[in-house]
Parts: sequence; structure tokens; C-alpha cells
Amino acid sequence: MDFKQSAELLKEGCALRREGWSQNGYIVQDEQGKIRFFDHNEPNVFEMTLEDILADDWTQVEKDRWTIVSISYDRELMEGKLFVSYDVCSEQDGKILNNRQIDEEELSKWSYYVNVDIFRTSQYLNEKDIDQVKQVIHI
Repeated sequence: MDFKQSAELLKEGCALRREGWSQNGYIVQDEQGKIRFFDHNEPNVFEMTLEDILADDWTQVEKDRWTIVSISYDRELMEGKLFVSYDVCSEQDGKILNNRQIDEEELSKWSYYVNVDIFRTSQYLNEKDIDQVKQVIHI
């Protein structure tokens, strides 16, 4: 598809890549409306070239899937303020890529780059924690 069609999908929260790309990853639109390249590890600024704009080989792809396997609560780190972090298992095309820990304020930002699998997460967390995750990622 051409980039005009692809831009509409980006606005809807989809992930895209060009068939001709040699690098591994995809682009998404973040919470500020900026297009970012996600290499399955960290989001980066995507500098679109004229070739990218004129290309007709854009395809929609699946975002990496994250499963939250635990939530940590720690009051000591922030002098009485509750510090919440999420332990996440990251998958791409069914393969586990890595495990990471994400702070609560970062989780909503990351949800633009990946799909948080609530169904699989519910196998690890209790109902109260699931509700908290849904609230943080605006489901």
C-alpha cells in the first residue's frame, strides 16, 4: 500500500514496515503524534525519506506482544510514595525476546509500541492488578 493509506493506519494505532527494509522493526505513531521506529527494544525517531513517502510497499505488521507477569510495589524507594513497576515478558512472532521491568508512568507510553496482552497477563495477575493495568494503558 502507499504511504497515504499507511498514514491512516498509523493514526488508528497500527504498526507498519516497508517490505524492502533490511532493518528489523516497525513504525508506529506515539502519544504525541510523532512517527517512531521500534526495533523490538527501544523506540527511536523515524526520519522519513522521500523514498519512504513515495513507496508503495508498506505493509501492516503485528506489534510485539507483552505479557505482564508481576507487579512490584515499593514504598521505600520514593520516601513514602508508592513506587509501582511491572515485570514484562516481550515476544515477537511467538519468540520470547527479553524480560524487562517498566515503571508505572512508562507503561502507558510503551503501549503505543507494543500490544499488552491482557488475556495472557490475567494468567499471572489478580483481578485488582489487571484492572490497574487496564487503567494505566487506557483500555
